[in-house]
Formats: sequence, C-alpha cells, structure tokens
Amino acid sequence: MRTRHFPGTHRTRPPAETWEAIRPLLPAYGITRVADVTGLDDLGIPVTMAVRPLGRTLSVAQGKGLTLAAARVSGAMEGIEVWHAERALPAPMAHAPAADLDLPYPVAALEPHPGSLVTDHTVMEWITATALTDHRPVPVPAASVRLGRQEHSTWRLHLPSASTNGLASGNTRAEAIVHALYELIERETVSNLATGAAGAGAQRLDAASICDPHLAELVDRLERAGCWHELWHLPNSFGVPVMCCYLWREDIPALQAAGSGAHLDASVALARAITEAAQTRLTQITGSREDIHPAAYRPGASVGQPQHAGPAPVAWAHAVSHHRGRFDDDEQEAAHLSDVVAARTGAAPLAVDLTHGPWQREDLAVIKVLAPHLRYTARHVIPHPHTAGREQAA
Repeated sequence: MRTRHFPGTHRTRPPAETWEAIRPLLPAYGITRVADVTGLDDLGIPVTMAVRPLGRTLSVAQGKGLTLAAARVSGAMEGIEVWHAERALPAPMAHAPAADLDLPYPVAALEPHPGSLVTDHTVMEWITATALTDHRPVPVPAASVRLGRQEHSTWRLHLPSASTNGLASGNTRAEAIVHALYELIERETVSNLATGAAGAGAQRLDAASICDPHLAELVDRLERAGCWHELWHLPNSFGVPVMCCYLWREDIPALQAAGSGAHLDASVALARAITEAAQTRLTQITGSREDIHPAAYRPGASVGQPQHAGPAPVAWAHAVSHHRGRFDDDEQEAAHLSDVVAARTGAAPLAVDLTHGPWQREDLAVIKVLAPHLRYTARHVIPHPHTAGREQAA
C-alpha cells in the first residue's frame, strides 16, 4: 500500500485517522486511558502514556511524536502490541527440541538470555512464523515471542529471551513489518556501541546545520528549554540511517536521557531519536514505569553536566548525503529491508502474525519479527559513541 510522508513518520494514513480507528478498541486491549503528559516537562515535545492496569508486563506504555495526534497513536499502539504478545500467540505446532525440526537457523542465534541453557536438545513449544524473503513457514520458539510474567508451579529452563524488540503494529501488515525491521536494525546498531564497533565511525551532528523544518523546530525547543544535547549519526552495515540523541538538564541531574531511531529517511530517524529522548525524560518525571532504577531518584545523585567531546560536529547535509533510498510503498519497503537483514545475517527475518483468527482486523496489524544473529544488549542504557569503546577496553 502507498505510504504518505507526515512530520516525523511515514504511514499509510494520517495519525488522526488511525486514532479514530483504534480508539473504540482500547477497552478490548485493557487500555483504560491514554494521557497527554507533555505538560509535565517544558520541552514541549508531545509525549503520552497508555495505561493497562492488568498488563502482564509493564502497566504503562509510552508514546511520542512531532504532533500530539502522532504521540497519542504511538502510546496506544505500543499498549496494543504488548497485549497481543501476551495473549494472542498462534497455536503451538510442536513440542520438541530444535534437533527434531528442520530449522534454517541455529536456535542459539535467537536473542539470548543471560544464563540461558538452551541447546538443540531443549524441548520447547514452537509456533509458526513466515520467512520474509521467500514466505515459507518456519518454526520459532513461542518463548521468543510471548511476553508476560505468570505464576507457574513447575521448574523451567531459561528459554530464549522475549522482548518488545521487533514487536510492531501498523495500519497494514507490511507497515508493521517495516517498523519491526527498523527497530531490529536500530537495536543491533546501538548494541554495537557497547563494544566500540559502532562508535569508531560515529558522526556528531551540527544541530545548527539542520535544514529540515520539523527537525529544526525540535532542536529549537531543546535550546529554548536550556537543555544540553548531542545528536549522532551511527555507522552500520545495513545502509540504513541510525541516529541517537542525548539530553541533560540540571532539573534531573541523575539522568542523561537518550533516544535512538532508524529509517531510510534520515530525517525520520533523527526525529524518532529526539522524541524518544524527550519521552525518556518524561517517563522519569511521571515515575510511571515499574522498571525505572531507584538510583534515578536518590537525593544528590548526579551525572554532572556532560561536555562535548570526540570529533568536531559534521554538517547534516554531509552526514546524510549518501543515504538515498526511500520507498512510497510499504510492501516494497518491507521486502527491501528483509533482504538487507538476510544479506547481513545469513538468515531470513521471521514474522509471527499476532492479529490472526479471532484477533484479525482489517485496519490493524501486530507483528513480531525475529532476526537470528541480531542482538539487543543495550536495553536500558544507550552507550555514548565517544566513550563506549574506551569503557569496554578499560
């Protein structure tokens, strides 16, 4: 389906239309309210929170965007995505070890969990995914998709890890796949920062050189609020622009907020990074998530005002000049990104449709994409490109 370019995003229909479509569905997904929390900070970047009191993971999802309409949809869709990963998995197709199945990938290549004991001989529950390169059915562990903590009376192994990485929604199935693949690429690139692999060629961006009016407005909001900020362009082997934003201000001295984003349109990637960093600040201000570390609220805790370091800033136009690929069709974009990931990893990305059967809807799709060999190790902190490699070496 043809995509349209909106401020900070590419979608098949405007955020306001998506909101009108999903708003009547929110009670079915346990969402009791979607709150605009933008005014609790003074950056002026729209942020929302969607509340799911009976969520089996976190009870609050966050949303962000260049407009309130986009942020409202972002928060609600994140809550809807997690609901599906908790409750709408396909029926199991096998209960067996990987060695008994004809897998086109090593089971150990799925997102690993610290202390995992999974081998080819571990008996697991399997569900059916679709390879995004040739569309054949492929078994994947249900444990790699299912989210939520539930009581159980039997001892269990540390199975493959499930996270929200690669979990995405959209107005169409292809749109959801596109955004899942961008997230996988983003998380792999950011995880490389911890080893210094991505930091070596990272470029600090000259914010004053940004000519895109929507990005310039975001940067202006940060500067009017007296917020220290850095914007970075991260190298990667996917040919996809991946951006990071770091924010600090003395009103939350213990936090250097960070956000990241990936998209073939470099402006969209940077918009996502900036709005995610603003969302991180507001998440701490609201105190609404159960996974915020207590150290963030200790009196006297401070990281101190950061100092600009590393290479001299690079002009925006120069940094993104070699990024040319953009698509106006979500199916073509999904196919391109799938081929890029498969070429990089040697394994096709695998999509599990979570809006199937009784959960199927014409104007909403939720997909979990697994990409063997890609990592998501920087889960709570985005390392700084200038210091990450040196910290690892030390």
